Amino acid sequence: MGWDCRMHENYFSKSMRIVIATGIFPPDIGGPATYSKLLAEELIKHGHKITIVTYGEHESRIRNYESGGQNKNLQIVFRSLPKSIRHLLYFWKILRYGYNADVIYAQDAVSAGFPAMVAAWILGKRFFLKVVGDHAWEQGMQRFGVSDLLDDFLAKKYGIRIALLRFFQMRTAKRAEKIVVPSTYLKSVVERWGISSERIMVIPNAISLPNIIPTKEEARRMLGLDGFVLVTIGRLVPWKGFQMLVELMPKLCEVIPNVKLVIIGSGPEERNLQLTTYNLQLPVTFTGAIPKEKLLQYLAAADVFLLNTSYEGFSHQLIEAMAIGVPVITTHAGGNKELVRDGENALVAEYNNPESWKDGILRLYGDEALRQKFQECNADSIKKYSAEEMVSKIESLFHNS
Repeated sequence: MGWDCRMHENYFSKSMRIVIATGIFPPDIGGPATYSKLLAEELIKHGHKITIVTYGEHESRIRNYESGGQNKNLQIVFRSLPKSIRHLLYFWKILRYGYNADVIYAQDAVSAGFPAMVAAWILGKRFFLKVVGDHAWEQGMQRFGVSDLLDDFLAKKYGIRIALLRFFQMRTAKRAEKIVVPSTYLKSVVERWGISSERIMVIPNAISLPNIIPTKEEARRMLGLDGFVLVTIGRLVPWKGFQMLVELMPKLCEVIPNVKLVIIGSGPEERNLQLTTYNLQLPVTFTGAIPKEKLLQYLAAADVFLLNTSYEGFSHQLIEAMAIGVPVITTHAGGNKELVRDGENALVAEYNNPESWKDGILRLYGDEALRQKFQECNADSIKKYSAEEMVSKIESLFHNS
């Protein structure tokens, strides 16, 4: 869709009251957290009034969200509450703050989306949904013994618990006025839920980087790093392939002097990963969840960014690494193939294949010219994913649907 100044001024003048319902928010790591914060900040700049309803751990940490003045309102439901009370309280907050809203915009289809959808239906409010993955599949992988990758999962039937998750997910999606997805791949996933293509809008996520990013040397001094540094980022869940990267380190240590792996993030696999690292005495560092500023320091300090994943809707970390100029190795899973071109701007490895990953890492280690080529190819990546472009499309969606 074209976008001229007259259209922008028209949308800018139409201040809206928007409730953003999300399951995670900074300092949590993950696409929905990053997206919700950036979207809220940009919509506030455009004169809109934003209320964010989220689940959270520590009020003192999550309230570090400071921008927006009187145009923002952050409401937290603590995860320490019993599940039934937690979800009821979340629903009540959406109902309360959605009463005066023009739009309720949910960031997932179940934990945030289902209570937001019910509240929007009761209040008669316009309801939009952002989909960044298949919640039934993710929960099935983590809790219910599902081992199939997403494309296979979508074609099969499972037990009652998966069926219930699919029901909640589908009901939320079918009630939404429009569904936003960040990649063409995710559009195909939602279509397989039974949602018509016309109701699904592909709007790529934006990334926002500071004007000044430290050089590799500066970042390494700040963090006390040296050697050949590999960095990987994400929620520590099975399909992100962190275990394979950890187990690969002994083979890399045989070839690369002073190689180090830094794992940024937290999640259910953290204890197992740390135990493997301890037992094998590996040069692996776990940072846990860290502020965005420090995360960017680690990316700036890296020689290579690794993303070994069987599923990816749209990876903020992948684009941030590319924009900073860090050489990337990743898989062709999900939306990744819309971002990477093997040998042109990144290397592609087979998911959880140790030999494929070893070959890729050693190739970049030994080929400085290739690392430089990737840095130059990806230097302008951020221009394609500007916050202004994303917010303009979201405003257009809310005003014109």
